[in-house]
Amino acid sequence: MKDFTPTAEQISLHGLGFIQVKLPANRRMHVWHPDLPRRSCYARSAIHNHRFSFLSTVMIGEQVNRRYVVVPTPDGSHDRISHDGPRSERGGRLSYVADQVNVWASPDEHYGPGASYLMQPLEYHETPNSGIVVTIMQKLHEGDVHASSLIERGHEFDQGFDRFQLDAAALWAVVVDALKRGDAADVIKAVAA
Repeated sequence: MKDFTPTAEQISLHGLGFIQVKLPANRRMHVWHPDLPRRSCYARSAIHNHRFSFLSTVMIGEQVNRRYVVVPTPDGSHDRISHDGPRSERGGRLSYVADQVNVWASPDEHYGPGASYLMQPLEYHETPNSGIVVTIMQKLHEGDVHASSLIERGHEFDQGFDRFQLDAAALWAVVVDALKRGDAADVIKAVAA
């Protein structure tokens, strides 16, 4: 049986440069902020998928969503990194190269406050945001295949990113700073819904 143990903390740092806050009803608030650390290989490994479908609604800022067509092929441009291992003491999943793929980017999608977009299970994308962005993500259908990231061939995936490098107080301070940039009342209504 595969280990789908979720992150235990109510607030946590993600290697893709955002904070995740667990909310009721299978929802998450995601906060991107330029001051947040990212995994060292981020520039070469931002493309990823999820084992679940989700609806993401932008509350503050502009969310950029870039989808990818991904095709397995020998000697592809990217390694597919399967996040299939148990959680490490640093909070991430131990991961390994599963195969090689080629990728083709779709045009960027831009979403402002109040706009939503839907992602299907295992659909590849990245969110190359600049500045502060706050979204509410509603998890929908959960699949039984682990998520993957893609990294450009010839580069090593950062297994050592420490999700605990900032304590909860520091993470909450970033969230509060982000909420000050927009209409926090709208965010509170969304969280309470």
